[in-house]
Amino acid sequence: MEISVPSLVRIKPKALYKIGKYLRDEDHRRVVLLWGEGIAELLKPIVEVSLLSAEIEVLFETTVTDTEVESIFHMAVELPSQVEAIVAIGGGKAIDIGKYLAFLKRLPLFSVPTAVSNDGFCSPMASLTVRGKKTSFRVELPQAVIVDTEVLQKAPVRFLYSGMGDLFCKITSVYDWKLAYRKVREPVNDFAANMARSAADTFLYYDDKSLENPDFLRVIATSLMMSGIAMEVARSSRPASGSEHLISHAYDRLSEKPNLHGLQVGVASYAVSLLQEKTEPLIRKAIEESGFLAFMQEHPLSLRTFEEAVKLAPQMKENYYTILSEKGSVEKLLELIRENTILRSMVAED
Repeated sequence: MEISVPSLVRIKPKALYKIGKYLRDEDHRRVVLLWGEGIAELLKPIVEVSLLSAEIEVLFETTVTDTEVESIFHMAVELPSQVEAIVAIGGGKAIDIGKYLAFLKRLPLFSVPTAVSNDGFCSPMASLTVRGKKTSFRVELPQAVIVDTEVLQKAPVRFLYSGMGDLFCKITSVYDWKLAYRKVREPVNDFAANMARSAADTFLYYDDKSLENPDFLRVIATSLMMSGIAMEVARSSRPASGSEHLISHAYDRLSEKPNLHGLQVGVASYAVSLLQEKTEPLIRKAIEESGFLAFMQEHPLSLRTFEEAVKLAPQMKENYYTILSEKGSVEKLLELIRENTILRSMVAED
């Protein structure tokens, strides 16, 4: 089995200033430049100078707003044949479009996230829209991951807490994967499981979890990247997605205004850890020490929607065994939502 991983990774201050050099080092001289909404206004001067100094030619440039697959097909047809790489700069939408466009054109992708709210900037999946319905597509990992930690520090803090939630939840997702092996003999790739769990542990046991600490931002970004690579190794989302993701997907479906994916996943991860029991002390440590708990207490999820999401979660993915598949687990979790003071503080009455 052939596994593709990024060959160039730069996660450090002022990395964006060297994007032209990084492209030239990989021998990509003609590129497509995709911007997330509002990002070009902030960062285009830096990128333009870097590309110009490295003699990189931009053959096609656009700000992406539409994740419809049909629109990406049209974009793929319009691209000049001389293009040698795709550069996607922005949030999840820009990078998902970049990943799928690179997949369609068989071109390398430079993934340049301006916020790390989840592990999607380096994962083998792209979340796109087909006739108005969100759908996941299998793609290749990016050739390069460029993360400027100074840019991350300027992003709204909710994105960083979302990234944390999508990181420490690997503790509960790996538990679910191994539970599926014990109960229904679903195969587990031990290397992928260890990668995902190690990514979470690196975050969990890092001492200075201050958002003012650029090295902590590097840890978050690096660990999320490793989580994405774990999915490539496993050839599935299992190392990074368990019962907590089922609850979040159900919350997305039920809520008129869903929250950031990682925030929902983080709350759900603590919820299911109460059922898993073994993982609860670790998740509690993560949410308390990182500030995630305090943030969610100030910005809680909807109690009613969360409870309905718990009920719907086991139906979100067919033949996907998790702790919520256990007899009586949904009913027990609904009781815990009302009884557990920590969990109850992260969800509130509408």
